[in-house]
Amino acid sequence: MKTFKLCSLAVLFDNHETEELEGKQVPLVDGLIINKEEAEKNWLVEAILDKEWRDFFNEYAEADQQFMAEVTITKKTNDPATLVCSVKSVNDLTDHVCIHLDGVIVAKKDDLSDMLLKTLVEEGFSGAELYEEFKKRKKDRGQAIQGILTTAYEQVKEKGYYDSESESN
Repeated sequence: MKTFKLCSLAVLFDNHETEELEGKQVPLVDGLIINKEEAEKNWLVEAILDKEWRDFFNEYAEADQQFMAEVTITKKTNDPATLVCSVKSVNDLTDHVCIHLDGVIVAKKDDLSDMLLKTLVEEGFSGAELYEEFKKRKKDRGQAIQGILTTAYEQVKEKGYYDSESESN
């Protein structure tokens, strides 16, 4: 097992109006993430949060409901990984709350680059034009990556990891 500092955590939601995936940033007091180094790409996330987040994560725990999250490890400038998570515990601390999540990686930097490249080829880019558009979209993480995450999200739903219909925002 390998342990890393958790730098950011965002919970991803379906926006039924725009039919896109949106993130809700969860401000961390502290946190770590453990790569269990299993074939299934399982990770354990421990996040120390303000107490106002207790009910939010308790709802997922009580419903035994999975959700998608983006996590960044080691430093904030690293590319995030997308996980399908379930809440394993929510524990009160003196001034904060500690949540434990089990997560399975569904998209990481290499996966996103591969999906971006595939998308560009499907859009008809080739040669030097393909290379330039790839660099441009990779640099502008916004909409290009959002579309790729939406594709990854759809694949996760198809595999049965995540059911947005039972999600309560």
